[in-house]
Amino acid sequence: MVQLKEGIHWVGVVDWDIKNFHGYITHRGTTYNSYLLVSDKIALVDTVKAPFYETWLRHIKQIVDPKKIDYIISNHAEPDHSGSLKKFYKEEAPQATIIATERGQKIITKYYGEIPITTTKEIPELSLGGKTLSFVPVPMAHWPDSMVSYIPEDKILLSNDAFGQHLASTGHFDDEVDQQKLWHEAEAYYANILMPLRSAVGRAIKALDGVPIEIIAPSHGVIWRKDLEGILNRYVRWVEGYTKPKVVIPYDSMWNSTKTMAYAIAEGVASEGVECRVYNVTANHRSDIITDILEAKAILVGSPTLNNHVYPSVAEFLAYMRGLKPMNKIGASFGSYGWAGGAKRFVEEQMKLAGIELIENDLDFAYKPTEDEWQKCYDFGVMVAKKVKE
Repeated sequence: MVQLKEGIHWVGVVDWDIKNFHGYITHRGTTYNSYLLVSDKIALVDTVKAPFYETWLRHIKQIVDPKKIDYIISNHAEPDHSGSLKKFYKEEAPQATIIATERGQKIITKYYGEIPITTTKEIPELSLGGKTLSFVPVPMAHWPDSMVSYIPEDKILLSNDAFGQHLASTGHFDDEVDQQKLWHEAEAYYANILMPLRSAVGRAIKALDGVPIEIIAPSHGVIWRKDLEGILNRYVRWVEGYTKPKVVIPYDSMWNSTKTMAYAIAEGVASEGVECRVYNVTANHRSDIITDILEAKAILVGSPTLNNHVYPSVAEFLAYMRGLKPMNKIGASFGSYGWAGGAKRFVEEQMKLAGIELIENDLDFAYKPTEDEWQKCYDFGVMVAKKVKE
């Protein structure tokens, strides 16, 4: 198995096939990371998703007899991390003490029934002999029970869901994988999971200030040992709501009228030298669009009117975006209709609820846009581009 440092091993599993996780598409699979600390005493940090139990158990047995494990640490009770906990405890390591936060204790019990669990309130720090595990609760840095574990002797942070990526690979460290894919998946992970939890993530990052760290070992994806500064800086940037001159235009269309408007706006944006991406929300997964929105300054959402209401695919995208609450964005709605409108107003209401500052406009046209209406869309794109450059 993979060794992080002397006596510290990755014993997780790689899930090459998963393509949907937390409602967003995982193009490159994922990993469920579990870590084994072998010193005078032995601790196992996190388990894996239940279907991967046998592979995970084989990895553990390559290093130690499970009956010699003294502690099982649950950094997070979500089933992709705790799914094998009960089976492993009951069948392989009944001698082990399970440790979780107080909230983790309640969630684990809710999922798996009564299992003896010692809380971090009772044991905030665990001595294994030559190694120490310090437990730091970081509530809502994903779930209420979340915590991180720190090994001061080796300067290793077992960071739970923070700094993760859904990236299956044969390389287990950040310097062993394609860098473009790595950073894209790190961005996608933050945008689609942690973005609405930015306050809690920010508090967790502040708590790390001054803590010497040489390795960040998350619960998903590769382990950071080379570019720690890069991932930490990006998280700070995302938590603070960093944006750049960039416009994202998600839309859908019935008879290409709204599509024509979206393309015209994009041409206007591009004419000012501003980056712009156009996404048909039926042809592109909502999570890919959100990933592109993370650092964009402007979001322009287009929808035709169907039955006096928003187009269903656009409504789905808006519901997803509203839950994620992208920060420091300006935006607008546009669209087309037949005999009556309605979609534009609904889109604007949902964008307001997502915290987006709206730019007023009258881009709501009947049937196919005329040449003059096409020009209005183009000019609007020019105006938005100038705004995002300010």
